[in-house]
Amino acid sequence: MLHILLFILKIIGIIIAAILGILVLLVCVVLFVPGRYDIEASCDGSFSEIRAAARVTWFLNLIKFNACYENKEVTWRLRIAWKNRQSGQESKKKIKKEVETYGEEMEELWKDPEENVEERSEENEKVVGTPKEIREEEDKPGQSEKILEEIQDESEKSYGETEKVAERLSESGESLEKQTNVGEDMEEAEAGIDEDMEEAEAGIDKDMEEAETGADEDLEEAETGIDKDLEEAETGTGKGLEENERCSEKERKHIWQKIADSCQKIIRKIADLYRKITEIPGKIGEIFQKFSDRIKTLSEKKNKIIDFITDEVHKKALVKVRDEGLYLLKKLKPKKFLAEIHFGFDDPCLTGKLLAGVSMAYPFLGKNVDVSPDFERQVLEGNLKIAGRIRVSYFARLLWRLIWCREVRMTYKHVRNFEF
Repeated sequence: MLHILLFILKIIGIIIAAILGILVLLVCVVLFVPGRYDIEASCDGSFSEIRAAARVTWFLNLIKFNACYENKEVTWRLRIAWKNRQSGQESKKKIKKEVETYGEEMEELWKDPEENVEERSEENEKVVGTPKEIREEEDKPGQSEKILEEIQDESEKSYGETEKVAERLSESGESLEKQTNVGEDMEEAEAGIDEDMEEAEAGIDKDMEEAETGADEDLEEAETGIDKDLEEAETGTGKGLEENERCSEKERKHIWQKIADSCQKIIRKIADLYRKITEIPGKIGEIFQKFSDRIKTLSEKKNKIIDFITDEVHKKALVKVRDEGLYLLKKLKPKKFLAEIHFGFDDPCLTGKLLAGVSMAYPFLGKNVDVSPDFERQVLEGNLKIAGRIRVSYFARLLWRLIWCREVRMTYKHVRNFEF
């Protein structure tokens, strides 16, 4: 019994050891298997002619990524194990779906005309009848006799219409006779109009005589009214002078009132200016006080930052971070860096600035880099090739060494609690 238990425990231990070994192997693969990258670029004279290609692989091409830039277009492809993804894949799927839907629509359109023709033929048979029925009706006996009867009926109808037209002509003759009688009545009416005109002229002469007599009477009354108005005007001149004197006194009072109001406004403005002038020194003092307070706060913040940086613990932490960062950059440095570049811009100042920036990094780029500027024209020519490796263990080492450094941990806590 004990032997069986030991055998079961042995099997369980072997399984656990195998699982742990697999986990350790996976961790080692992730940490130490490098990811390789390769970048190539070239240009033949202008920025629009730039061509570039990049490739990244990991773990025997289990994961592979390719990208290409040419003719101002970017294409890429990603493969993880047996699954592939690439640029334009979604558009291809859309095109396939559109083609399928187009094929279905065309099939429906080809089916519809046949169905429509059959439906229309059935409707025509219901309304008109089949061709056999139409021929049978044409071949029936007595069909010609029916047609002759219809022609006779139409002729009788036309004869009745001609009789109606003759009756209308006779009625029009009677109306002409009535019109001749109307002419005689018009002559009688003209004679009556002449008599009325003579009577109207006699009445107009009488009205003119009466109007002349009335005008003489109106002139006499107007002359008497004018004399009365002149007498009243002579008596009212004295009263007008008194009223003019009163108006002049009112105008004088109004003018003096305006002068007094304008003087009051001027005095108020002078008082406001005096107040503003007296307030200027106080405002200047407030501005200087605010400026001095701001300088004090800035100096206090500066002293806090200097104290934080000059602390021994913080100094050691910064030195540690610097050293680890430089070590990481050294490991990430490309194994191959080849460049032959001839560049220039329309503005010589911009060409000089870019050359100054490249010259600062020139000691870190290696001997295989040749950069030649052109200060006279805009040009970009040359080739570029970069290749290297990246391991996850580099970043893991950086994190491990920073976490286990006591000064770095203390500095991190102080930074989180730091306040100005």
